[in-house]
This record gives sequence, structure tokens and C-alpha cells, in this order.
Amino acid sequence: MAEPPTSRQPVPVSVERSEKALSRELAGDSASQRGDATEALSCWQEALEILEDRMSFAAAARVACKMAAVEESSGHLESACAHYTQAADWCRLAGEVYRVPMYLNNLAMLRKMAGELEEAAGIFRRALDEAARCHGEMHAETALIAGNLGALLCESEDLVGAEQMHMQALHIREHLHGPTHPDVGLILGHLGVVHQMRGDSSKAQRHYEAALTILNEFPGLHEEERQVLRANLAEL
Repeated sequence: MAEPPTSRQPVPVSVERSEKALSRELAGDSASQRGDATEALSCWQEALEILEDRMSFAAAARVACKMAAVEESSGHLESACAHYTQAADWCRLAGEVYRVPMYLNNLAMLRKMAGELEEAAGIFRRALDEAARCHGEMHAETALIAGNLGALLCESEDLVGAEQMHMQALHIREHLHGPTHPDVGLILGHLGVVHQMRGDSSKAQRHYEAALTILNEFPGLHEEERQVLRANLAEL
């Protein structure tokens, strides 16, 4: 006699929701790889709503960051800012504070692009504090954010603050990589700009020449920056 068919056990709703969130995230990833930003954002938004509802904060932060990156590249800066903010907040809730500094850094860069320099400076400072707290004072992310803040302060004509930030970044990068690393060359170039804006041609020239001496040892890297430094040096 045949055995009766085994009844299928119902799948818990929470499991179904988790599987749907993952499915929509992967669909978004696939659409993004095809270059279909609209479809990618739509899929990720569905995943994000499920993950937020389930308080899956680490996964929600991951998806929000993907959305922000695509929105940034598509020119939708306000949406990108909102998603970088969400990603930072959710990482804190998930206990993944080591991700927060770069999300804040990216948010500050977008605010800078929008011309909101004062707001951007405040966000950079928060990012710098977070980086120093969770990574340490002598970490590459700390140096990156300090350098970005220095560039913004230079643009805002706060040359004292700009020099302080660039010197902090220079100290960290020399400590991590030695004095001839291309990242050191970039910071020396930024310091040259600060001195040129102050009208100190001698210091500006020394920094531009030092920067180019380093960067010229790495052909193929930072060509655009080298061209700017050569032009600045020619002006002197």
C-alpha cells in the first residue's frame, strides 16, 4: 500500500522574508552589473524595506551603501547622502562601528560637491573622530579623512586649519609607508597649494618639487595630479 504523501511543513514568515530580502538584493546586484541603475535601485529598495523592518541592521547598511554608490554615480546626490547617512546609523546599531568613518567621509564628499562646505567640514570632523576612535590615530583611514578635510579647509580659505590637517595626514602616511610613497607625494602637493595661497612661493616651490620627485617615480599613477602640480609650479 502506498504511503500517503508527506505534508510540506510551512516555512516561517521570518525565513521567507529573509530569503526575499536576499533574493531582491542579489537581483539588484545583477542589475547593477548590467548597468541598469533603475532596476538595481528598485530591487535594493525592496530588500532594504524588509531588512529595516526586521532590524537586520548590518545587512541594511550594506544595501544602503550599494544604493548610495549607484545614486552618486548617477548624479542623485541627495538620495546618495540619505543612504550614506542611513548606512552609518545602521552600522552603529549593528555594532560595526569600524565602517562608520568611511560612510561619513563619503557623505562629506557629497556635501562638498554640493557646495555645502561648512556642513561638509562638520561631517569630516565627525568622521575623523570616529576613525581615530575605532582605528587609531595612525591608521590609513584617519590619514585619508584628515587629508580630505584639509583640502576642504583650503577651498574654504582656512589655511591654518588646512595645513594642520595635511600635516596630520603627512605624519601618518610617512609613519605607515615611509617618505617616498605616492600618498606622501600627494599630501606634499596639497601643502604646496596651501603655501602658494598664502603667498609663500619659496615653501610652495619646495613642496611641489618634493611631491613631483616622489610621484614621478610611479608612472601611471596620479597623472592628473602631476599635471596640476607641474602647472602650479610653472606659475611660481
